[in-house]
Amino acid sequence: MTASAALMLRLLLLLVVSVATLSCATARPTLQPDVAASIRAGTGADARLDASAAALGLPPSVDVSNGISSDEAVAVALWNNAAFHVTVSQLGFARADLVEAGLLANPVLSLLFPWGPKQFEATLLWPAELLWERPRRMAAARLSLEVAARNLVQSGLDLALSVRLAHADLALAINRQRIAGETAAALQRIDALTQSRLAAGDVGALDARVARVDAARSRQDAERVVHDVIIARERLRLLTGLAVDDAALDAVQTSAEPTRCGPAPELLVRALAARPDLRAAELAVEAAGARLGWERRRVLALMGVLDANGEGLAGFEAGPGVDVSLPLFNRNQGGRLRAQTELQRASAAYVALQQQVGLDVREASTLFDQARESREAWRTALVMPLEANLADAEDSYRAGESSFLFVLENSRRLIEARLRERELAADEQRAVARLERAVGTRCTAAAGGAQ
Repeated sequence: MTASAALMLRLLLLLVVSVATLSCATARPTLQPDVAASIRAGTGADARLDASAAALGLPPSVDVSNGISSDEAVAVALWNNAAFHVTVSQLGFARADLVEAGLLANPVLSLLFPWGPKQFEATLLWPAELLWERPRRMAAARLSLEVAARNLVQSGLDLALSVRLAHADLALAINRQRIAGETAAALQRIDALTQSRLAAGDVGALDARVARVDAARSRQDAERVVHDVIIARERLRLLTGLAVDDAALDAVQTSAEPTRCGPAPELLVRALAARPDLRAAELAVEAAGARLGWERRRVLALMGVLDANGEGLAGFEAGPGVDVSLPLFNRNQGGRLRAQTELQRASAAYVALQQQVGLDVREASTLFDQARESREAWRTALVMPLEANLADAEDSYRAGESSFLFVLENSRRLIEARLRERELAADEQRAVARLERAVGTRCTAAAGGAQ
């Protein structure tokens, strides 16, 4: 074997040993943030984090035979929603960044072949500064992965809020359609009775025209709310990711009366501890600080060198060395300034988010109190008296002391009051959904009957 061939064999063996060592040092990280458990704790439903795991449709735990509930709609959305799965992919990118941060640069082998009087030379170069840069780079990448995981959990909470609001809108639209039909039927009967009394001369033409206009208006309202139901159902369908011909949204369950999560000061403490976006902001500050420390040390570039030649004074010669860049002009000023600015931005964003969390909790709590008080006051001051009036009118009609028109008028007023009560109840459901999102955890369990 010639000296050149022996030299090449030795260099190749050294390269193989180096690559094997680096492969052991840069194994794939096993960090797997438990995003699914955090989403389940915040929404009460399981999220499908692998878009290719199953076809779109209903998750195994959902049964819509008696109508879809708010919680079931959230579960279906976390299973199917395409926009949510776009956010899920960001977690994969963050994991890829962590893997890349742990990789070491490949050594560079330079070969100069003998030509004429020139001897064979070989040089093996490897950036040695990566050895002490790698831990800091991986620490920053781990924090970035945690930030992506917390942001994904927050996306799940935001999707749950949108679904609960859409479910409340659909339930209210269905109630409006039913009540509008009842109102139209009552006004039609009032109109018919008024026209008969006009013919008998008991009422004037003005009263008859008013009854006819009210009946026509009620028919228009009943026709309009049919389209409102379609629009509300399609908005919920978009969030749940169900197909157009899927009948899962044909009926919805009414939600049970919600309970208050607690006083606003206690909820704020819970929110500061549970909100995933706030935790992501904290981690972003830590990641920016780690990145700043890394950039401050990226001043000296050190290259390890192994030089060999085939025909030195003693035959084959080889020796180590270093290749150092002198930081006379470029001391990574731009990288350090950029990292310092990122740390300032992340700190300011964290403070701003803390203030936003406080506003979210106080606003949602106030909206809930307002909706609860308005519904209870409406029930006490209007619905219950109108129910008593209708019962008295029916008794008076059966005793022959009043006309059936009097019964219909009281029935119409009660129907309209119950519609407003349903609107206030929907406001209460929306306020609870916003409050749960503001706090970051569930505080109610909803159940009801089909509509």
